[in-house]
Amino acid sequence: MNIDEIIKQRIEFPETFFQDEIREGFLVKGKMKRAWAAQMEVLKEIDRICEQYGIPYFADSGTLLGAVRHKGFIPWDDDVDIAMVRDDYERFCQIIGQEIPEGWAFSDWNEEGGLYAFGRVINGRAYDTRTERMIQFHGCPYVVGVDIFPLDFVPPEKEEEEAWHLLLKYLYSVLCEVQKSKVDNATTEQAMLLEQYLKQAEEWCKVTLDRKKDIERQVMQLMEKIARLYKRSEAKELEMVVYDWQLDKKYKYKREWYEERIKVPFENIMIPIPVGYAEVLNTMFGEDYMTPKRVQTPGHEYPFYIKQDILLEKMRKRVLG
Repeated sequence: MNIDEIIKQRIEFPETFFQDEIREGFLVKGKMKRAWAAQMEVLKEIDRICEQYGIPYFADSGTLLGAVRHKGFIPWDDDVDIAMVRDDYERFCQIIGQEIPEGWAFSDWNEEGGLYAFGRVINGRAYDTRTERMIQFHGCPYVVGVDIFPLDFVPPEKEEEEAWHLLLKYLYSVLCEVQKSKVDNATTEQAMLLEQYLKQAEEWCKVTLDRKKDIERQVMQLMEKIARLYKRSEAKELEMVVYDWQLDKKYKYKREWYEERIKVPFENIMIPIPVGYAEVLNTMFGEDYMTPKRVQTPGHEYPFYIKQDILLEKMRKRVLG
């Protein structure tokens, strides 16, 4: 694709968009604006693919709140989150690999090397300052992407739901122990304790885990299998259980809130949000969700490209000796 075609196909932004700006008393630097624009390009490609295959998706989490409250990004947010109902998410996972542009990537637990229980589409695998890429992504050389969270169907009976949650939380604790043992080079005592956890998981789930293969990935896949156990026709509620199994609180949503979509402005594009967005946001953020609060998500460092900058600096030092 030549430069003129890239410019024609990308989202249009006025040059003033990329200037430093104070929003809600918070300084958004031009560098972050370029990262925002690059993420919107990734979202645009996801939107194209979803439209082609009839796969509905919804702005989620901070992106949903930003769309409703700010008509764009929350000033102190630096990523894009969307959600899909589980069966739509599974259809998306089946086709995305063959549809994304060359050099892009998709990962979730089912992909080799996937680390997360949700999907992520990224625009490359390395910092890239080639002319064509810099033009396509509005001067942003970083790896950027969009997170895609599956909304699972909650068991219809309360007792089943409680058992479902307890099992998932137990498997999550087993996963944490597996990961910890890999980092800490487990002692004999820790290895024996982990083996007890694994045997309990096997007993409860009626499965056999192959100790000669990647146990971490097997536990991940078992968790996902349990998460998607129930079907759309059975459930009245949805839950982003891949997020909630790490928390004490459950965030549940009525299925009808996601039965339809409406499109709203987001910076200078339109994005889909659930028809029951007010109820969804009330569940996620509380009744006063329209009042801005500067809250940092645990484990999420702002801006996201700090880690990439640190890695680049280390590489420069190695090259320069």
